[in-house]
Amino acid sequence: MSNHGHVFAYLAADQDARLRDVAAGVGITERTAAHIVNDLEHGGYLTRTRVGRRNRYHINARRKVRTPRLAVMTTAQLLVLLLQALEQPLL
Repeated sequence: MSNHGHVFAYLAADQDARLRDVAAGVGITERTAAHIVNDLEHGGYLTRTRVGRRNRYHINARRKVRTPRLAVMTTAQLLVLLLQALEQPLL
């Protein structure tokens, strides 16, 4: 899975996560995490709302996935699969 997918799944699981936490959880730099969040926001996959000194991320669950193979799925359907896969132990 790409770093974009990892960041997207991380924010779906914790919408109040700090970029520092996202970066550490995914294994990327904060700068890379910020670029990915910007990409996801500009792509319409999430919106960022300022709450005090922190950001809250809202996933656009109705957005269709742009990848041709998965174009029939919404982001909500994809996230269910991603989060289930991340919870499963590797064989």
